[in-house]
Amino acid sequence: MRSTALAIAAEAHVAHARQLATHAAQAAQLPQRSVDQVAVVASELASNLRKHASDGLFSAVPQPGRLDLVACDRGPGIDRVADSLRDGHSTAGTLGTGLGAARRLADEFDIFSNEGVGTAVLARWGATDGWPGALRIGAAQYTCPGEVVTGDGWCATATSDRVVVVVSDGLGHGPAAAAATAAAVDFASTHPELKPATLLAELCGELAPTRGATVAVAEVDLARGALRFCGIGNVTARLHSEPGGTSEQLPSLPGIVGHRSPRLRPGREYERPWTGAERLILHTDGVTQRWTPEDRPDVFGHDPSVVAGWLLGQHCRRRDDACVVVLGGSRT
Repeated sequence: MRSTALAIAAEAHVAHARQLATHAAQAAQLPQRSVDQVAVVASELASNLRKHASDGLFSAVPQPGRLDLVACDRGPGIDRVADSLRDGHSTAGTLGTGLGAARRLADEFDIFSNEGVGTAVLARWGATDGWPGALRIGAAQYTCPGEVVTGDGWCATATSDRVVVVVSDGLGHGPAAAAATAAAVDFASTHPELKPATLLAELCGELAPTRGATVAVAEVDLARGALRFCGIGNVTARLHSEPGGTSEQLPSLPGIVGHRSPRLRPGREYERPWTGAERLILHTDGVTQRWTPEDRPDVFGHDPSVVAGWLLGQHCRRRDDACVVVLGGSRT
């Protein structure tokens, strides 16, 4: 799944966001009516970021059978979200009528805002049930300034009763880092049957010709109600559980996939129960670790794409590549 966030700071960026979203909608093979709606909403969201927000980021994220537009920022936040969703409230004079138009035109819409902190908005077209077991996956990426490709990436694969998510951070940034992550993602995408530890062990060989990467692999086994995790390097994995709002960080092994890889054996995985009420958050080191789910527990009741956008918007270092992937059940 390759996409990256666009920083919105000038009027030209609004046009770029519209073009990016339109191309993504066409690539996702959405019907023309939806493509036209995507173009309008992209302009609305990007215009909101330019006019009202600080450090705004816009993403067009394709997934199987669907397209997500995600806009996130670092403030000032929205004090009355319900009012902002009335047509014409937020961006009078643009192609549509603000966030109200985005909610009306999208197949699915979600928003989280914290006054004085920031906002994350999701507009979605297409299928919402592309993953088994009512699972949903949200993602957001950022490319290091000055680079044209990102060295961080992710993919997800599914069988009838399991979903595997892989997040890779190629060492450094630029084309060589992107090549390492592409090798990891391409191999994982074509081997959905492999368990996390087995997949990582295979990747240690696959990435040997590259500069290497840090990689995390998570598997949700719906038949057994289990989450299995295995990671090498500093890709962060946090499991947030409801009810109770507890969270824990899942441990990874030290090393680099492809170079200085630890010896892995099948079954060497961290396992936790999975009921569907959890949120699993995976992110590369382009996102600071200075956050916990307890900081904003209410955001985790939103769609995983909103959670991913919020975390990228609030905690991206913005001087390195970054990738956030959130896996969870349907909205609580």
